[in-house]
Amino acid sequence: MIGLRAELALAVGLFASAAAAQPTAASAPPAPQPPPVSIPHEPARDTAIEVNTLSAPEGPPAGLLDSTNGGLGDDIWSGSARGAIEEMLVRLPLATPIRSVRSLSRRLLLTKSEAPTGPAPRAFQTVRLQALLDAGFVSDTAKLAPLIEVKDAPEFPRVQAEAILLGGTPADACGAATEARETEGERFWMQLRAYCYATAGKSDLLELTRGVMKAEGAADKSFEILLDDVLTHKASSPGVLHDPTAVEVFLLRQLGLPLPAVLPAKFGLAGSVLVLRDVKSSPQARADAATQAMHAGAASTAELGAVADAQVFTPQQFANAETAAAGLPFFQGQALIRQAVARASGDDEKAKLLAVALRLGRQNALLPVAAAMQAKGAAAFSPTTALRPFAPAFAQALLLVREADAAERWRELLDVNNTSDKILAATLAVQLNLVAPNPGRTARAQEALGVLSQNSLSPQPVGGFEAKEIAALALGLTDALGETLTVDMKAQLANLVEHQLPGRRLSTAALKRLAETKDQSGLKGEAILTLLDGIGPGGPGDLSPDTSALIARTLKNWAETDAARAFAIDAFLLYRPQPAPS
Repeated sequence: MIGLRAELALAVGLFASAAAAQPTAASAPPAPQPPPVSIPHEPARDTAIEVNTLSAPEGPPAGLLDSTNGGLGDDIWSGSARGAIEEMLVRLPLATPIRSVRSLSRRLLLTKSEAPTGPAPRAFQTVRLQALLDAGFVSDTAKLAPLIEVKDAPEFPRVQAEAILLGGTPADACGAATEARETEGERFWMQLRAYCYATAGKSDLLELTRGVMKAEGAADKSFEILLDDVLTHKASSPGVLHDPTAVEVFLLRQLGLPLPAVLPAKFGLAGSVLVLRDVKSSPQARADAATQAMHAGAASTAELGAVADAQVFTPQQFANAETAAAGLPFFQGQALIRQAVARASGDDEKAKLLAVALRLGRQNALLPVAAAMQAKGAAAFSPTTALRPFAPAFAQALLLVREADAAERWRELLDVNNTSDKILAATLAVQLNLVAPNPGRTARAQEALGVLSQNSLSPQPVGGFEAKEIAALALGLTDALGETLTVDMKAQLANLVEHQLPGRRLSTAALKRLAETKDQSGLKGEAILTLLDGIGPGGPGDLSPDTSALIARTLKNWAETDAARAFAIDAFLLYRPQPAPS
């Protein structure tokens, strides 16, 4: 092994240096030097030379998803130019709280397929793993990394090893995927080499590696404590780690010790995910980590709830929770309301608290996060007529977390024969059928679409929108998903589309690219990247109704029916278009 030979050579060199320092009887004369070699210069050629970046070598296809478990297809990149794909991957909205966008982005990067071809300075697999880590997919990246084989790509081994160490197992940490530990001389690699020797019982090689680390100034007291703990099955505190390596994070995880609060600063979103999940870390450190993770959708509803429930508040804050929450950082304010709702005795008090939480969510453009953190309290209600004013907001929040049955209980408070409730009730009926269809909901949705179509010019606003905007969105999404519309509904939809309703639209370049990729399986990845880039990390809420319908229809045409429905749900529930330019 080269690493071992290098360590032996260094050990011998250290011994030789010590021996050379002793007086000797005689000194050998300097060896003769060969004469300099003369290299003739070629005459200059009057020929233009074009220099291109060669493609980084890629290994065989690797991925966690295939045709059996949600993969997008094994040829999704085969027709795409590598440079264009890498440029689009930089803008991929993986870090977003919008579940449909994050889910589709994740599937794209985890699909097992050949890499796109063409000139590129970095291996596609390096870009892929780094994108997943940057978005906080720690567990997925740790599972994917050992499956990838890339040769002669300088950046890849370190990214691969860190992905494994941040979320993987001891077997993978010392497996073939991290074999660079045997040849590389950086502190990170020597730490990993020492750990692997230690767990393999190779004490002679372990001590040799430790000696080399000390000689090269790479020894670290905290690492030595952690490594000794692994060997002795103890869990001593290594002290404060100001600049932890991924190896040290791995050892802390294996020993069940608290993770340092600096992980988010060192490892970005991946570090935030690790800290928020660590029950040994302080509540404040976990809350700080959750604050970063929630903006990126990197924490589940259960994880956000667990961190929120671990926070500590004063009696005064509980007594004035509605006011106090607005003065706290967003996550802490949501945590306070969540705990206050659990302590409240009456439904009226709970409803007022939840309404504040959802309002703060809308004001901070984090309604999906607020809905996730308050889902437990909102789902526990048995709505009564007295709580009718809360029905629209609570039903929407519950649908965002896919609690359809609880949302339907709030819709049932509305009077479909009342002018002020009619369009709202119809809107919720369509949304309920999108989220969790069944025969009853499908029938009610059909009736509701008729109501929306017939009342599209009603002056009665719906949640601050004109009825025609809601009708265009409901009819457009239903049609895009291939569900039934009557002849009259289709005619009304065509009429509404001509009105150029407000909202953001895809760029001309994006529309052209979608047209060029249509029905070409080798360009499916590029088409989906184009859609995701057009939606953006902020989600579909500000898209025009016809644009949302176009995106849903395109996904459906690519046979991504579930993704199309998931997008349609978010587009409908989060609809908040900007006014058209005057």
